[in-house]
Amino acid sequence: MPTLFIKAGRIFVARKEVDLELVEEGWEPVARFKSEVLAMRAARWYAERFEYIIEWG
Repeated sequence: MPTLFIKAGRIFVARKEVDLELVEEGWEPVARFKSEVLAMRAARWYAERFEYIIEWG
């Protein structure tokens, strides 16, 4: 399940379960989605609203 993480002006769309280790690096999980399409839509919303940079992996 894709997960959105936020950290200091950046939003990361994690598509793999291994990426959940990002919490240890200071990323804050904000939402989980059933599809990558929904995750990317949410990431774009955050990026536009808060002027974040989108990253994905």
